[in-house]
Amino acid sequence: MGDAKEREIRKYSRTESQHLRLKRTKIRLTDFRTIKVIGKGAFGEVRLVQKVDTGKVYAMKSLQKAEMLKRDQVRRHYPQMGR
Repeated sequence: MGDAKEREIRKYSRTESQHLRLKRTKIRLTDFRTIKVIGKGAFGEVRLVQKVDTGKVYAMKSLQKAEMLKRDQVRRHYPQMGR
């Protein structure tokens, strides 16, 4: 029973290490390839993107901060930024 428990602990330790490594990775715009624009609004657009390394598909919202500041909408969309 001791060996089985040690193997399980090592397996979870490896999984945790991989998770923590991924969590520390910075995500950049260059990590994605735009497939198509799927929506446009007053402050930006929503794109269908594919992550280059994994091939997974996501929706990415990009906002124009200058336009939001001009219309005083930053607090509504990003309460932590406030003024």
